[in-house]
Amino acid sequence: MEKILDIAAATSALAAAVFWFFSAYGKLPPMVAYWGQAPDSDPFFLAVKFSAEMNRWAAGFSGISALCIGLRLFIR
Repeated sequence: MEKILDIAAATSALAAAVFWFFSAYGKLPPMVAYWGQAPDSDPFFLAVKFSAEMNRWAAGFSGISALCIGLRLFIR
């Protein structure tokens, strides 16, 4: 069981690193000023939204990795 938790922790940590890389990779398009609210199709808005989604997945996988390591301490 300990080996399974180690593998799950390592795999989850690797997945978190990949998602955080995707969240930070590339350049943001320039901001454009709009009257009122920016449209949902604005490239800057879409890029920030994508980055936030990738960060959400990365944080989730990081939490899974920490949970596996924490559970391993109690299983011994």
